Amino acid sequence: MATHVTGVILPAGALAAAVAQSAVALVDADGSLKNKNHWMQCNVRNKTQFEMILQDSYFDSGEYYNRPPQNIEKYSHGTFSAGSKWGFAGMSGGNWWKLNLDHDTAFKFSLGYTDPVSGDRKSSAVPTDGNAEDGYNAATERGTSGRSPVYRGADKDGNEIYFVIEVTSVTGDRSTFTVRQEQIKWE
Repeated sequence: MATHVTGVILPAGALAAAVAQSAVALVDADGSLKNKNHWMQCNVRNKTQFEMILQDSYFDSGEYYNRPPQNIEKYSHGTFSAGSKWGFAGMSGGNWWKLNLDHDTAFKFSLGYTDPVSGDRKSSAVPTDGNAEDGYNAATERGTSGRSPVYRGADKDGNEIYFVIEVTSVTGDRSTFTVRQEQIKWE
């Protein structure tokens, strides 16, 4: 059964047009970040009609070099970076985000990122009940993906629309996290 969401939900074509109009080049890491022993530039793309709101952060090791934005507007992107604090220590952490779909319904997810002293860079994007550490714990070398439950709403003409929110990560020194709203067929 799909969860009902109030408000106008954009159909796939209108959503794609809005996302395409807001496309921008992603930010590259600066030289002083790249000089750290362990670092990661995190580019977050919000391809939904909902604002992303940062809820919490977690670090196993390291610290933010540039903190994540508190909000990432709909059809937009944000960037943050993290690195080792000192010496040969690595960097590993996660953050928890929320999309408010309406006044009563939210989709929560966590993004994880690691560049440990021993091992490979890893990333993740996973649904969560509200824990920034979930992203860190789920990180893999290739990244991860997750999906929301099915939501049901209506477009401006009252036509029923079913959709999900998909979160994905692609690992690298410039890891990319994408939050995407996808219209689906549901019977």
